[in-house]
Amino acid sequence: MDGDTKVVSLEPRTLDGIFSCLTTLGEVLGVSERAAAETRLLRDRLAAVRDRVAGRPRPRVAAIEWLDPLWPAGHWVPEQIDAAGGIPLLAAAGEHIRPITWNAVVAARPDVLLLMPCGFPPERTEAELPLLTGLPGWDDIPAVHVLDGPAYFNRPGPRVVDGAEILADLFHG
Repeated sequence: MDGDTKVVSLEPRTLDGIFSCLTTLGEVLGVSERAAAETRLLRDRLAAVRDRVAGRPRPRVAAIEWLDPLWPAGHWVPEQIDAAGGIPLLAAAGEHIRPITWNAVVAARPDVLLLMPCGFPPERTEAELPLLTGLPGWDDIPAVHVLDGPAYFNRPGPRVVDGAEILADLFHG
């Protein structure tokens, strides 16, 4: 490319990776002090979520980011679940995931099923629910929540902390 164009490739897979990307962006944009301060606030908020749910019962949580085929939510979502006081199922922190079967979801025995399809607002996810509601074992899942995946879970940015706060409220009130 001609000119003074600078290309910065950012591909975080964990919450720490997201925070590091925010720091990198601050440096690139010449606002490193502000980025550091904002990142500290985000880390503090995440720590507050962990403190708020410490010692409470930890529900088993399956998070799904695509409905057909079923894809579990990987990357930072297991960390969001953990910070919110849940036990993440189906994917580990930082993991790039693969499609799974509905039987795998049922076999994991989730207490909570989170539906957060990438690119779908909650209304679209609710419209797609018939893909799952008739499957064997659907009625055995104690709690199902439709969430705004693009706003709080699917995209790496500051709102992932909002997502952890939302989950803490869902799991623990």
